[in-house]
This record gives sequence, C-alpha cells and structure tokens, in this order.
Amino acid sequence: MKKKLSLLAMSLLSGCLQVGPDFKSPAVSTQEAWTEQAPQLTNNQDIEIGSWWNNFQDETLNTLIEYALQENYTLEAAAYRIIAARANLGFAIGEYFPQTQQAEGSFLRTHISANAPNTLGIDRQFGDGILGMRVIWELDFWGRFYRGVQLAYGEYAATQNDYRDVQRLLISDIVLAYVQYKTFQNRIEILERNIAAQYRSVEIAKVRWEEGYESELDYAQAVTLWKETQAQQTSLRIELKRTLTSIAVLVGLTPEEFGCQFTIDSNPIHIPMAASIGYPAEVLYQRPDLRRSLDLLFSQNARIGIAISDLLPRISFTGFLGLECATDCHTTANLFSKHLFSRSSLTFFYGPDFAWPILNYGRLENRVKEQYALLNQGIAQYRNQVLEAYKEVEDSLTFFVKSIEETSDLEQSCKHAKRSVDISMLQYQEGLADYTRVLNSLQLQVAAEDAMAQAMGNIGLAYANIFKSFGTF
Repeated sequence: MKKKLSLLAMSLLSGCLQVGPDFKSPAVSTQEAWTEQAPQLTNNQDIEIGSWWNNFQDETLNTLIEYALQENYTLEAAAYRIIAARANLGFAIGEYFPQTQQAEGSFLRTHISANAPNTLGIDRQFGDGILGMRVIWELDFWGRFYRGVQLAYGEYAATQNDYRDVQRLLISDIVLAYVQYKTFQNRIEILERNIAAQYRSVEIAKVRWEEGYESELDYAQAVTLWKETQAQQTSLRIELKRTLTSIAVLVGLTPEEFGCQFTIDSNPIHIPMAASIGYPAEVLYQRPDLRRSLDLLFSQNARIGIAISDLLPRISFTGFLGLECATDCHTTANLFSKHLFSRSSLTFFYGPDFAWPILNYGRLENRVKEQYALLNQGIAQYRNQVLEAYKEVEDSLTFFVKSIEETSDLEQSCKHAKRSVDISMLQYQEGLADYTRVLNSLQLQVAAEDAMAQAMGNIGLAYANIFKSFGTF
C-alpha cells in the first residue's frame, strides 16, 4: 500500500498527467532543387560559405562587420531579450516547487466591546503574537506547470533565434550598403571621366562656332549635355552620402563618429562571380527566422495545455507551522516572551484543498478554442513563411545569374560606345559629320558605362542576397 501511495505521489509531483496535445513540427511544402541552374551556382567547397562576406576581399568591410557585431544597438536589444526570456524560464521552472514558502509574523492588539455578544468570561483585551512558516504547494496534477515550462522554453529559444536573425540581417544589410556605396563611387568616377570628355567637346564646339564653321546650336547642345551630366554626378553624391550614414547607423555610430573611426577608400571592390549554394531543405534549419517561428509554435502548443488544465480542479497542499502566544490574558499574563517560545505555544495546520471552476459560463472552454485557433493561425503563417523563404532564394539566384550575363553584353556596349565617341569627334573636327552624332555618342557612352557599373554592383548585391535568403552567416 505504501509503495502504491509513493508511486502516486511521484506521478502527481512529476506532472505525468499532462493534458493538451504534444507538439509536432507542421508539414511544409518542399522542393528537391532550385529552379535556377547555372555554372556560376555550384557546391564548390573552396568557396567560403560561413563568413561569406570575406569573398569580397575587402578588409574595411570585414572590420565594419566585426565592429557592428559588438556595437549595434538592435543586436544589443536582442541580447537583452534573451536574458529576460531566460529569467522567465527560470521562473517557470520554479513553479514546480512550493509556490508559497514564506516566514510570517504578526502582533495584534485586540479590545472587544463589553456590549458585544458572548463576552461573558472571556478576555476582552489582549495582544496576540504569531511567528511561523507558511507553505502552499499546488501540485502539477494535470501538467499545467510542465506546459508552462514548455511555453517559457519555446519563448527563450525564440529569442536566441531572434538574436541570430538580427545578426543575419545586420551582416547582410552592411554588405548591401557597402556594395551600394562602392557602386556609387564607381559611377561617380565614370561620370567624372565623361564630364571631362564632354568639356573637351564643348571647347571644340565653341571654337568651331566662333570661327564660323558651325552654328551656336552645336555649342548650346554641348553645354547642355555637359551640365546635365554634372547634375547626375551631384545626385549620385547625395545617394553616396545617404548610404554612408546608413552604414554608420548599422555599425552603431553617428555619422561624425563614423568619419573619425573609418575611412572607405575609392578602390573598387572585388565582386564574386560564383556562389556556392546548398539545397532547398537546408533553408528550413539554416534560417533563424524560420526556427524562431517553430519555437513560437511550440510555445503556443503549450498554451493549449495550460488552457485545458484551467478547466480541471487545482489540487494544493497548504500548511503552517509556528508559535502563537497572547498577552494580558488569564493564561499568559505579561510573560509573552517566555511563553511564545515554549512548547505549549506550538501551532500548526496542514492538509489538501482544491478549487474547481465548474460555473464559468463557457469562458474557459472558449479560451481553449482560442488557443487552438492561434496555433492553427501560426502554422499557416509558418508555411507561408517557408514559401516566402524559397521565393527569396530563387529571386536572388536569378538576380545573380542574370546580372552576370548582363555584364558580358554591357562590356561590348561600353567598348563600342567609346569607339563611336572617338570616331564622331574626329569626323566633327574634320567637318565630315554634324554635332548630333557627337552628342548621341557621348550620351550613349555615359549610359553604357553607367549601366555597366550598376550591373557589376547588382552582382555584388545579388551575391549578398543569396546568403541573406539562405540564412548563412
């Protein structure tokens, strides 16, 4: 009999009677391979995947990322969320043990009216002192506290994956902004070269106009193109400054502080022309935002068990052990300190109790339905999130491959555009062609070279987006 009672007590304390469903990872749509296939997309292990930003071969970029991982405030806030969630987990684990364990003490002075009923022969004026320990222990009969630990653990794990997701986004955002900055630098340099060439054409058109070979129209058109190109350069400088301030905020500095600590040179950045990619199934466990969603589903599943347990009786054990003594009464007179710590002052009580909300008018039942609905909502959102992740990867792969293909055509375009400028300028000076050809050639050269610079920048952006969408960092 004693053995059976011991087993029953152990089962009650361990919470083996756990109501509510056990969590299972929801099934999601998967694919066997990426639809974008190209020689530039490989599984070559020689290409670094972990710290993929090192493939840009830029020490300044690497330094910025290292600094940001230490100083970025968004990342710092995510770290504090982990600390808070871990403390909450510790609190949930503590619920397994007696919820109330407190020392109590009081001294009350009482005076009962002489006109009160039933006062004949009793002490109407006395002091009552109590000192002891109270314990209240709600047993985890239905696994309510066990589900509470599950809930807190899921939220704790979610904050850890949230921290990793902030890292992922922070690194990729710095790389994207850095590549954009370098692209703006390259485009500005291209415009500077074209501005110089256009200024030479302005001088030639002016001389021919002043000498009477051509009309003022050629000179006016030359100046128009020249000034328009200068205006384009000014617009790019504005974007260059905006990108720089964005980088400063990402690393956790003001623009002024950033300028004092970092200098980004004008050397062109190395653009990787091949990417080592994985398989679609890897996205599900590499992306921390998807893992965070699963952790939150795990927590929501635990909320269902807690809601169901609220429908059932709560069984507790309550006890008090202490000393009680009165003063100024016929039993103890004024010897309070002597009698309080005597054996006769010992007082205690203990025993089980339960509370069962039998008339809740459907409130608790509807709370269970609500938690089930929230779980199903989260599952639907998670499945859609997986599809969005696949889309991000597919889009970035296509962007990368097509940008590389685009550069091969633009290289030929730039080569012939430069040649057309040389030929048209020569013909104009010799009087064999009008200035319209020169104007068109100069415009085509600016457009071709700027498109080439943007295409190279797009390759770098696409490369960063590949690993951002894969969740690799």
